[in-house]
Amino acid sequence: MEKTKQKKLKYKGKIIDLYVDDVISSTGNPCIREYVHHNGGAGILAVKDDKILLIKQFRYPYQKDIYEIPAGKIEIGEEPYNTALRELEEECGYKANSLISLGYIYPTCGYSDEIIYLYLANDFIKTKTNFDIDEDINSYWFSKDEVLEMIKNKEIVDAKTIIAIFKYLNNCY
Repeated sequence: MEKTKQKKLKYKGKIIDLYVDDVISSTGNPCIREYVHHNGGAGILAVKDDKILLIKQFRYPYQKDIYEIPAGKIEIGEEPYNTALRELEEECGYKANSLISLGYIYPTCGYSDEIIYLYLANDFIKTKTNFDIDEDINSYWFSKDEVLEMIKNKEIVDAKTIIAIFKYLNNCY
């Protein structure tokens, strides 16, 4: 176990904070740990008539469109379950009557404390989308076979999406 000697906030942003902490390692040696604090997120795998709902949106860090499950940042004080409900409706125009937990993941444990909570929705009604001002999102329904082929062909590369699909298809919930 490591012991934090001093936490140093180096950057406070809208979505992330960057820390560079002085630490005593488990071997007793002094070291520095850099990490990104993120409030966490929630993703939702929506399934209807054996079809899986994916969104496609431009992701700036990669400079390309990415297929993903609907997901978003947990607001301060918000429960992950409510984040998932909100994001499904905002991004895809579906209101879920209930969600089933698929657990949670640590997407980048080497440099971030972010936790993404995953949910399954298979009971929902059509409403309308409500995109954030900077969002341009398209939704698509794919069969399980199409989704697996997209993963194989590297059309789906988003970790939370691949894990949610894996957990769903293998009844790991």
